[in-house]
Amino acid sequence: MQDVEILKKNCIEYTKTHKKAVEVLRKADGKMHYTEIAKVIGIHNTQVSRFLKKAAMLGLATKIKAGVYKKTSGVLGYLPRQTKIKDSPTRTIQNIIQKIGKTPKTKSGSPFISSLTIPSRIEVNLNKMANAYRALYAVENTLRELIRKVLGQKANWWKNYIPSNIQTQVQNTILETPYYAPPRSDELEYTHLGQLKEIITFKKNWTDFLPYLNERNKGSFVATIDKAIPSRNAIAHSIPLKAKDLKVVDVRFEDILKMIK
Repeated sequence: MQDVEILKKNCIEYTKTHKKAVEVLRKADGKMHYTEIAKVIGIHNTQVSRFLKKAAMLGLATKIKAGVYKKTSGVLGYLPRQTKIKDSPTRTIQNIIQKIGKTPKTKSGSPFISSLTIPSRIEVNLNKMANAYRALYAVENTLRELIRKVLGQKANWWKNYIPSNIQTQVQNTILETPYYAPPRSDELEYTHLGQLKEIITFKKNWTDFLPYLNERNKGSFVATIDKAIPSRNAIAHSIPLKAKDLKVVDVRFEDILKMIK
């Protein structure tokens, strides 16, 4: 009886670790590596590893081999029930992306990143900034997919329908700051939020985009994106944002996506 009471107490302590901690433990089936669990749940590898180590320390899981844990038999019955979580901004963004194009498939995490030792002062902001980056990724790639959908069927569309200053900027980026990664699918992958806004609102393009937009006023469309650009720049350059800033980021990015049908 005493063991059961200790188990209950340890379960309560474990659930206070993080709102995703219970979800991590549920996935610990003795087969999935912690990096795979991280990918499924959508949180950083380091956090999942820490949760599983704590679960093992509390007797809620057993380490099978490096990176693989198995939850203790029957432990789920002692875990507090989780309330249904409303859709996060990331899920909402994902739904909007699916309306425009295929959702990019994620690849397995880089071994370097998975094994990277992160200073504690950096780890504090890591998950918060990861969420902000995911939102930025969704916004910029949603706009890119929209541009491909509207302009991609036109002959020689990059040369004929993209402002000349952006063509020059992209060419300079390609020459001066090459991306050492798989080849880009097109020049749009070298553009950022401000440039994507310019392409959509370019005088010869705007009317072609209107059927795909909820916001038909060009001035309002521009203003909404301009409000998000400072946040975009901070995220893109890995500048830690405070809690208040992160809330603003969510609102501004969501406002952009609401303008797209």
